[in-house]
Amino acid sequence: MLVLLSLALLTVSFRESSNGPLHRFQGYGSSATKPFQVVADRVAQPFEDGYGWIHGMLTAKNENKQMRQELESLRQQRARQRNAEAEVVQLEALLHYEHSSRFPQDYQKVNVEVMTPATGAFEQTIVLAAGQNRDIRINDSVVVGDGLVGRISQVGPTTSKVTLVSDPSFAASARDLRTSAEGIVRHPATGSDVLILDNVKTDQRVREGDSIITSGWRRPDLSSLYPAQISIGRISSYSRTDVDPNIQIQVEPTVDFSSLEAVIVLIPNNRQVSGP
Repeated sequence: MLVLLSLALLTVSFRESSNGPLHRFQGYGSSATKPFQVVADRVAQPFEDGYGWIHGMLTAKNENKQMRQELESLRQQRARQRNAEAEVVQLEALLHYEHSSRFPQDYQKVNVEVMTPATGAFEQTIVLAAGQNRDIRINDSVVVGDGLVGRISQVGPTTSKVTLVSDPSFAASARDLRTSAEGIVRHPATGSDVLILDNVKTDQRVREGDSIITSGWRRPDLSSLYPAQISIGRISSYSRTDVDPNIQIQVEPTVDFSSLEAVIVLIPNNRQVSGP
């Protein structure tokens, strides 16, 4: 009955003019209920605003989380790109060094990837991804384009360990490129990052900035571990005292041992092939 009554009222409302009794009654009803509608709107508005604020906050949090994830992904991609760029630069430097006049004669090159970087304050070593399978042996010299890295101290079937120039046990005969003053480069016991050039007499005229290279001396029955004229570092400071017959010389290494990606192991040309 209510449905039929509603349909009848709708039909009459559509057919009568705008001034008809049904339209006037509708206007009176709207005026009578308007205050209640206003009150209801005012009561409901804070809840609508609160819902909108909460919804907006949750949406912003989700968007913020997504943006942080995208930013972290971009940072990781950039870090990988920088590492790849640094590796390319090092490989290009190795290639340039291999074809330059500075590459030591009578040696063959074995290019090897660095598996683990230099770590530790008491032992400065790196691990290479090659060993006996590439004819690498103990005491072989390890270099890069910037200079001497160290020497092979352990060899396995497919890996090998390098004791770096920065290791406390390192020592090498060396000389000043400008003056030919000879001495021993070693790591000080104080744990400093710099090296010292020892056994240089006070009458030698060394200067800051002088290049220190391996001496590479040879004798009929004995020779230096390292080839001649491999860069070790530059003199960063020196001093003389009345009680010491030698100059106290500090040497800054030319190689950045913390960022090695690949190195060259020097194999003597006259090395005899090991048996099976």
